Amino acid sequence: MYGEYEHTVDAKGRMNFPAKLRDEFGEHFYIAKSFNEKCLTVYTKESWEQLRESLKDKPSKVALPIERFLFGSACEAEPDKQGRIAIAPALRAYAGITGEVVVVGLVGRAEIWDKESWERYNNETTPEDIAGMAEEIGI
Repeated sequence: MYGEYEHTVDAKGRMNFPAKLRDEFGEHFYIAKSFNEKCLTVYTKESWEQLRESLKDKPSKVALPIERFLFGSACEAEPDKQGRIAIAPALRAYAGITGEVVVVGLVGRAEIWDKESWERYNNETTPEDIAGMAEEIGI
């Protein structure tokens, strides 16, 4: 999964999900709050189940807040015949999504950003920052 796709969210919270990513995500996928940024993470059905399983036997003191954060406002997405998905109001509010969005393909998942937030993130993150992070993890 890769690429950057610009779309618009309508008044009902619907947006076209990129056809290239729809092919990779399939007919059912999940959208949840992202951990690190004020955006949304899109999970395949398989990666969502893996995430759920990974929390199953963890101590509730740690797992329960994560479960509340992730699963409490998550929604299942099923593209309609026009390729549109609906994003729950709580998720749109969390990510500050009101109109234009950017869908970013990542390794095994995607993110949905408010366009202005995405541009701000890109302006604040320099190539030197990325190079330092890449060096830190050995790539």
